[in-house]
Amino acid sequence: MTSRKELAEFTLPAAAVGAAAGLVAGILGSIAGQSLGWALVTGLGLGVPLMVFGVGYAVLVALGKVPAGVFAPAAVYWVIAFPLALLVHAVATEWVVAGSPGLPAEPWKFLAFRALLSMGFAIGFLWMHEQIGRHWWPHILPHNRYARRTVEQYAHLAQSLEARKAATGRGRRTPKRVA
Repeated sequence: MTSRKELAEFTLPAAAVGAAAGLVAGILGSIAGQSLGWALVTGLGLGVPLMVFGVGYAVLVALGKVPAGVFAPAAVYWVIAFPLALLVHAVATEWVVAGSPGLPAEPWKFLAFRALLSMGFAIGFLWMHEQIGRHWWPHILPHNRYARRTVEQYAHLAQSLEARKAATGRGRRTPKRVA
């Protein structure tokens, strides 16, 4: 299997997170009264860029540029990627409404506000990525070097946390015997 195929296989959980976000946006749009067409534009306009950026994040994890399971790098990544994904959504929506793509009014303010919201998305993305990945990566572990590296990182992280708990006395304690 080539490296690109392994990367594509490894990044499926991240793509699933973006697809889920787009699906939720589309469903919420239809619940809010949008027509099926508008709900589809909402879902695809948001879901596709989130899938692309999510895959980008997973590639960084796979290549060892970003440590797996650590929030700070995810937050830095999404403070840039999340506003850009919402900008793509806004441009796509403008294109459908007006017939030509256009930027939102005051694009820098638009991006800055979305950057503030990105921390919540980063938390949710990282959590969902790990939840889906913990079921997917062991499945592809025997033939995918990126999954193997990531699972090893999570195992090392868990061992480090357990050692830290034990060193500070917050680990499991055995009850004292009363003689």
